[in-house]
Amino acid sequence: MLTAHHRTRDIVVTGVAAVVPDRGGPPGAWFDADAELGPRGHKYLPQGARYLLAAGRRALRSATTPEGIPPERRGLVVGTNNGLAPLFRDMDRTVVDTGAERLRPALAPYFAVNVLAGRLAAEQSFKGFSCTLTTSGVAGVEALQTAVRALRLGRADLVVVVAVEDRAVPAPKAGPSPEEGAVALVLEPRAAAEHRGAPVRGTLRAASTFVPPGADTPDGALGPAVGDLLSAVQSDPPAPVHPVLDTSARGRAVAALLGTPARQSAARAGCLAPLLSAAEPFTARGGQRVVVTATAPGHLAAVHVLAAELRQTPSGGLRAEPTA
Repeated sequence: MLTAHHRTRDIVVTGVAAVVPDRGGPPGAWFDADAELGPRGHKYLPQGARYLLAAGRRALRSATTPEGIPPERRGLVVGTNNGLAPLFRDMDRTVVDTGAERLRPALAPYFAVNVLAGRLAAEQSFKGFSCTLTTSGVAGVEALQTAVRALRLGRADLVVVVAVEDRAVPAPKAGPSPEEGAVALVLEPRAAAEHRGAPVRGTLRAASTFVPPGADTPDGALGPAVGDLLSAVQSDPPAPVHPVLDTSARGRAVAALLGTPARQSAARAGCLAPLLSAAEPFTARGGQRVVVTATAPGHLAAVHVLAAELRQTPSGGLRAEPTA
């Protein structure tokens, strides 16, 4: 079933940050935890939790951290597929080789993926809600949907969305390479953001659906599903489509329907790439795009982004002036 939010113009992006390796840089050596997080307090955090904490802090700073919003009105939604994968692998090895009693007490609670967000939630007083989504490939987009839904239902006045992945070690011999890093966005109702002088960077719409594998034939369900997905998020006039697809049968089929090469923006093992592509206009010079992604198991998702250059507001903050 297609789930979408058509009336998201009142929900705006006020903060955005990406903590990811430089393209072509060496894996594993790009993130200085002491410089990013300070010299203390993160020693026993898994690497994925460090990425999440760094991106969340940066995004909140760029949103002019909202101290005036009560803790019970703040929410956090995290999307991940492999944010704790290296830790799980080490735990399994420890249990098999030496027994569960040899698990490190500081890391043992992370057997539950929901604990990944715990440090950021506690530090920033996200007492309204905190949840983690793990749907393959599209967890980051579904985190956006969940955040927008919560804001529209009045369950929060501010929600931080983070997609985070940690590099699975060793890297697979075949298939897409693993992702590493985190991207975070701060979402708020427009009126509240403008009232407190927050930088209104633009708007977004998100939708997702599921079409089982095997429905990719010309008369199958995939074509109508992709059409409905685009209709749920597209603008008028239509925004450019930025596919984030792998070379699986589903990726090739969606690429053919969109009329774009399957490798235009290659999906990797995780849910980070679609949200990174969606966040890019907010950190550049504005503009709009529709990010479309698909997974071999059948998940489809799309995000429409309308970002803009920032202009001063009478309240002393910043607001977006459309450039497209």
